[in-house]
Amino acid sequence: MDPNSTTAVARLHAVQNHLSIQPCFQRHAIHNDKPTGPADLARERANASFKVEDMTEVILRGKENVEALSLAYQMIQRDPDLRMREGHHYDLTRAEDREQTMRQIARTIELKKQIKDPRLRQALFMAMAFYSESFSMRMYVHDMLFKQALMLFGTSQQQDKWMDDIENWRVIGCFAMTELGHSSNLRGLETTSTYDRATNEFVIHSPTLTATKWWIGMSGETATHTVAICQTVVDGENHGINWFIVPLRDPKTGRLLPGVTCGDIGHKSSRQGLDNGWIQFTSVRIPRENMLMKWASMSPEGEFTPSPNPILSYATLIPERFTILGGSQVVLAQTLTIAVRYGAVRRQGNHDEQILDYQTHYTSLMPGVAFIYMLNIVDRELFDKWDEVAEYAQTDAGAFMREIPDQHGVSAGFKGALAWYVTDILESCRRACGGHAYSSYNSIAGLIGDYGVVTTGGGDNVVLMQQCARYLITALKWAQEGQEVVGSVSYLNDYKKILLNSKTSFQDPRDLLSHEFVIDVLTWACAKKATDLAAILAEAGKSNFDQAWNANQTELVRLADVHAWRYFLILYQRGIDREKHTPVYGMLRKMGQLMSTFALRKHLDLFLEEGYFDGNHAKHVRQLFLDQCKDLRQDAVPLVDAWVIPDYVLKAPIGKYDGNIYPAYFGTVNAAQKSFEPPAYWHKYAAPLLNAPRPGDEKKGCKC
Repeated sequence: MDPNSTTAVARLHAVQNHLSIQPCFQRHAIHNDKPTGPADLARERANASFKVEDMTEVILRGKENVEALSLAYQMIQRDPDLRMREGHHYDLTRAEDREQTMRQIARTIELKKQIKDPRLRQALFMAMAFYSESFSMRMYVHDMLFKQALMLFGTSQQQDKWMDDIENWRVIGCFAMTELGHSSNLRGLETTSTYDRATNEFVIHSPTLTATKWWIGMSGETATHTVAICQTVVDGENHGINWFIVPLRDPKTGRLLPGVTCGDIGHKSSRQGLDNGWIQFTSVRIPRENMLMKWASMSPEGEFTPSPNPILSYATLIPERFTILGGSQVVLAQTLTIAVRYGAVRRQGNHDEQILDYQTHYTSLMPGVAFIYMLNIVDRELFDKWDEVAEYAQTDAGAFMREIPDQHGVSAGFKGALAWYVTDILESCRRACGGHAYSSYNSIAGLIGDYGVVTTGGGDNVVLMQQCARYLITALKWAQEGQEVVGSVSYLNDYKKILLNSKTSFQDPRDLLSHEFVIDVLTWACAKKATDLAAILAEAGKSNFDQAWNANQTELVRLADVHAWRYFLILYQRGIDREKHTPVYGMLRKMGQLMSTFALRKHLDLFLEEGYFDGNHAKHVRQLFLDQCKDLRQDAVPLVDAWVIPDYVLKAPIGKYDGNIYPAYFGTVNAAQKSFEPPAYWHKYAAPLLNAPRPGDEKKGCKC
């Protein structure tokens, strides 16, 4: 047979296959069977290899917390001031969203004062964070950024003065760091705080348009006070950046105070309930005591004492960046729950398969499912350490100074590397749900919008990764000089020994299941990349350092990425070692093994470039990744169920717990959009087009 005709026949068969009635269409459209979704999800849950309840207890740190969260979700659903009163969340106008969010905050603060059980209070805040990202961010700006600045930079006397009002929301605070022309480049900030000896006051001023504080959450409409970071000028000399409490609005009237101009940023990709705004200061006078003076200070006699280390001015950004892990869990747990359930319910293909059974589908989702568990475990490890370091800020300044550099390096690397991966997961979830994820009513688009700011807000990820890389290069230099380095970079003490092994020792793919083995591989990669880049920068010298840095920027970012993933895996293993007594330890370990393989696969190009791996090693890594994803897929639905997110919180019909998604989806759309009557613009724009005379019509109607 002619080859061309063979090709033509094959194409005809392909077209015929596309046009033929498929089994799923025959069953639903012709025979009108019951929907398969509920049965599919029930089977997925029946086949679980672990008890969902046991996993939930690990996620929430105990049975009592599980019970408290369940009660908190019930409270929200029943409370008219906490839940959506009518309609759909994604149909709210910006003004309606703002009002609803503030109503939720007011009610939550009221309940906080009434609820005696601290577990339930905490659970209510957690449940509301899942229910509304705008609520979460407004609370975060006040409770985390504003309050944390006072805790880190304020004296005990200042804390005594302000903390009760902050805790009880008699003061509503915001965090004025970023500026229109400088983002979070703190050294380039222009807002000034000039000391006036005659009045013992600081004068806060925005000298230029680019000095306008920008993207400041809560400043657009509600904040009464801000903690502003300013260049501190005393007797004409700039003493660098420091933090100042500046009143913005009259608490009784809500009107702006003299010299303060605040505006609203306007419509954003998401988080419309958060009033991001801008602030300009025009010679605003504040008392000397409003300078936060734990580290740098101004005496009543007008003597300025600088901070012992400039890095202390950045300390409040460390816990902010660590909170990325908690915020990522909120967004990812919802998105993955929707995507996984939809993948188990949706059937499509020649044999009416669940789309979750397709390799391309489960390999795009299962690493994300494992990742949210890693975020949950590592989050606890990070904040246990940070709480210890933050305590040093109150009790042991020397210990605080020793710990801060590593905490800063870890927070910068984690914020960059992990937030980038979260955005990848979110987009994978959107694609995994096909066109339905483009609908706001299935939540994923909104969740992606909520998270979109994270890779730039709080420090652009590319900049943060370079900060992490700079810390690594500096730590290596210290180690080369004989100093002992600690924390996340302690392996650099042994950099010479590490680099003796120029090729991996593994032959058996099962070696890749060993946590210690994977860490050794990543440790070699970090040491190798750091020493190579450090040599290049050293050769350039001080005069050409900036040019050499820029010429190697992408490799420095890659170094920080490998280092961050290495330490992330270490902290996860350390965290699940605490769970060895639980029935789900095996599952936690399995997810860690998948993500270890993921980290190796992610950086295969580096191992191959350096000759540490050969082609066979790379094949082993890729195949193991596929096998692990397939294995974990069997528990996909139970793993997302364990996050116990109610349907009303998910706000996504295609992610319904019972699997009966299509009636729910159609009902949601039908209830939200009443489109049976002509729209208001029909007669103005559509009708004239449709009823315009055809050529020749005027002749038919001629009366002459």
